[in-house]
Amino acid sequence: MNNEKMGKFICDMRKSQKLTQKDLAEKLKITDKAVSKWERGISCPDISLLVPLAQALSVTTSELLNGEKGVQPEKTKDAIVEETLLYSSKSTTQKLERVKNIAFSLLSSAIILTAVICMICDFCIAGRLNWSLIVLASLLFSWLLLLPLLKARGRIIVKFLALLSVAVFPYLFILSRLVEAPMLFRMGAVISLISLIGIWCIYASFVKISSRKIRAAGIVLLIIIPMMWGINSSVAYFLRQPLDSSTKFVDSLMTVLLIISAGICFWKGFSVQDGK
Repeated sequence: MNNEKMGKFICDMRKSQKLTQKDLAEKLKITDKAVSKWERGISCPDISLLVPLAQALSVTTSELLNGEKGVQPEKTKDAIVEETLLYSSKSTTQKLERVKNIAFSLLSSAIILTAVICMICDFCIAGRLNWSLIVLASLLFSWLLLLPLLKARGRIIVKFLALLSVAVFPYLFILSRLVEAPMLFRMGAVISLISLIGIWCIYASFVKISSRKIRAAGIVLLIIIPMMWGINSSVAYFLRQPLDSSTKFVDSLMTVLLIISAGICFWKGFSVQDGK
């Protein structure tokens, strides 16, 4: 199905019926902007509007979907159902894209407005930009992470993790310079590196063993163990404070519980496989 072809057909049939976009919109109880988008090939009618739209244009739904008037070759029921399902899927995808674009625009506007307000308040109080630069850097970092979530068309998780892996280190560096605490960057970079390696390993586990989610869950539980010890040890190293006995006890207890839970997941996974 070609959006532009259908749009031109809707435009031609509307004009042949001596209808304006507003007239057609009133018949369908929608806005004339929606009709304009159809005719320009930007979007397509919702599946619930196909029948009333075809009736308003004095054409069949098959002619409407094909974007041309005339005798169409007879189709089997399976072909008709398949065509309808494909149209429905495409219409749903376009709706989701519109919602994501609206959400991205609203969030971007809110971020820009927040940044401007903070900068104005900071300048009016201190006579120069101070703490607002920290807010500005954090908002920019958040906005960058929104890009793959709301704008990417495929492999959203991979793109999000890749952008996070690249953006987090400059963000930490800028933050450490703004607060004049070099240790913040060093400690944050090490913790971020440990966390990112763990997160990428967790993602890879579910991708590689997607058909065996219980086993993948067991692997994730095992991955958490070195992440937990690595992060706690890094914090202790940079703060020059060795792990106290209570922290070690809690970490050791968590390690045992995670190993037991992972073992249960592996046992359950193998049991399910043997049962099949």
